[in-house]
Amino acid sequence: MTAELIAEAFGVGPPTAPLTRVDGGLSHALFRLETTTGRYAAKRLNLVDEPWWWDAYHASARIERAAAAAGVRMPERMPPVVAALDGRYWQLHRWCDGRNPTEPADDLADWTGVTLARLHSLRTGEDPTARYPLHPLDSWPGWLAEQDTGFTREVREHLPTVAAVLEHLRRPSPPLTPVVTHGDIKPDNVLLTPAGPVLLDWDSAGPDIAEYEVLRSALAMGFEQQRPFVRTVTAYHRAGGRPLVADPALFHGIVEAQLGGAQWLLWRALGHRGDDAATRAQSATECVARLRGAAKSMRLIPEWTGWLSLSCG
Repeated sequence: MTAELIAEAFGVGPPTAPLTRVDGGLSHALFRLETTTGRYAAKRLNLVDEPWWWDAYHASARIERAAAAAGVRMPERMPPVVAALDGRYWQLHRWCDGRNPTEPADDLADWTGVTLARLHSLRTGEDPTARYPLHPLDSWPGWLAEQDTGFTREVREHLPTVAAVLEHLRRPSPPLTPVVTHGDIKPDNVLLTPAGPVLLDWDSAGPDIAEYEVLRSALAMGFEQQRPFVRTVTAYHRAGGRPLVADPALFHGIVEAQLGGAQWLLWRALGHRGDDAATRAQSATECVARLRGAAKSMRLIPEWTGWLSLSCG
């Protein structure tokens, strides 16, 4: 794919340099495009050839647009929403200079809480209840039986973690609030710029639970430290977000996301989504990391519940 074809499809002027691959982008490959009108982030979509994928993709684009209108800072998206070029599909945003957070900070915690409250007030017309369920434990051995590799043997060793998470998710929960939102606020998806933080990568935007996203984001953006966690939740409350109670079941969303991510990455590592060998290997590494993260979360939920009681007091 040439820079000229992408630039022409999005009407951003002639290129001034070759298309350059940049780091990141497990789900979709990311490139930098430089033209006479500026620099852009070009994302080549890794498609799933099923109707639900395109439905979810266009829904995420609508949520991104609604969030921008509500004042959430993000890179400007260039029309069209997606361009088909030589059998591949592309999206384009203006390039933002900045750096990912590498440590917690009070102003970052405040921004996270306020941004979450703003997102949870969106009215987008999307269905906030259309979430994707986890598969039962007895599905995993069948997937793993497809291949006998070091990766599948390592995943098999984590099946007790899968069982523990699924058991934890059966615990009764306080009332929850369905929303449509970004869904993946973490340091990798935030750029610190001179004008303030910018929220990237809206491809996972969709249905979520407000309480779950607040706790996931507070832990991720606070690097699992108590002070930024408490400050994020407090900022969320002050900005009009939902009240949270100190109940271990509110951390369902943490382990549900980790297990759901591991499940998706397992399919990709096994070749179910048509990825190349390098992406399958990376998916395998990330799958195991998600399972290890779920095991760690199960150990820490009692401590995190104590942190939540401090922010609710």
